[in-house]
Amino acid sequence: MTRIGLIGAGGISELHLPAYEDHSDEATLAGVCDVDAEKAEAVAEDFGVDYWTDHETFLAEADIDAVDIALPHHVHYPVAKAALEAGKHVLIEKPLAPSLSDCVELVESADERDLTLLVGQMQRYHPPYRALKERVDAGELGQIRHARCDALVNQGDLFPEGHWLYDGEKAGGGGVIGYSVHKLDLLRYYLGDVERAAAWTRTVDDAFEDAEDYATGMLEFESGAIADFSVALSAPAMPYTESFRLLGDDGVVHTLPDGQQQEGYVGSPTPRINARDDPDRRKDFDEVAGDGTDLPTANAFVNEILHFVDCVESGAEPLTSGRDNLGTMAAIRAIYRSAARDGERVTTDEVLADAREAAR
Repeated sequence: MTRIGLIGAGGISELHLPAYEDHSDEATLAGVCDVDAEKAEAVAEDFGVDYWTDHETFLAEADIDAVDIALPHHVHYPVAKAALEAGKHVLIEKPLAPSLSDCVELVESADERDLTLLVGQMQRYHPPYRALKERVDAGELGQIRHARCDALVNQGDLFPEGHWLYDGEKAGGGGVIGYSVHKLDLLRYYLGDVERAAAWTRTVDDAFEDAEDYATGMLEFESGAIADFSVALSAPAMPYTESFRLLGDDGVVHTLPDGQQQEGYVGSPTPRINARDDPDRRKDFDEVAGDGTDLPTANAFVNEILHFVDCVESGAEPLTSGRDNLGTMAAIRAIYRSAARDGERVTTDEVLADAREAAR
């Protein structure tokens, strides 16, 4: 039984709590920490555990084996670093850290101490996406030639002006690191690592400070596949939409809603797939059901946390380990560096080499 301390009791943490509520024999919530004492106390009371308001004291005093870090981006690195140095296994919400050199340092710190470091790229733990991975790996789409992913949302519908997600210094950027990171990671899951990126960003809404509310770009993967992406955060009345598509020699998959976008639609629909070997059904799509995967539940967040516990107890490398996530964060930083250079192509090798040098 792994005893886990939750650091960060607001926002995204609410989506983590069902794992501790419904699977307490495997993932035991043993303490809560938040700088907001009221939030920390509320969660702690629900689980019958103690709470703290300072993470260093929490790490020193709480009887825990691991931490679940659900905090704003700019404090991911210092809190995760402190947790690893205290000998705790770490599950941390995406992104691992805004700075790629900090990401490198966290991965090295976990390796030095033989600790588990898992990044919360939860979409890999969504059963239909796992089922699609199995079909892609089995070659059902043939060689994938092109992919696309989109993240379209009006952030003002979700967070008030002044929230840290509007602050590029705290968030590490805007729409790319805050939203596109999900589907960019998912494309890496299916296609492998990004080799280079070319991108452009714009800040249109004055609510965003040193952060883009619009971005678009192109990616080349080491597999030879090409892709494009877009993110928009301030288009009026835009319902939250994340989508992607994969175009292969023998089939196509997409997550576009049937017919037209529905107001109030949240998240990504079930992927749908077709194959070209049946002319009568060439444009008919079937759902990719999540049945039959090795995932224990239908809830991606719960699956992620249970996988974390399994890795802590077995010593196995997590699916979304810090080491793997360096590829996603290198793609993110290559996108930002390209945008700063007005669309010049930037390789992930370049940004990783610079990050490793800075981390020395």
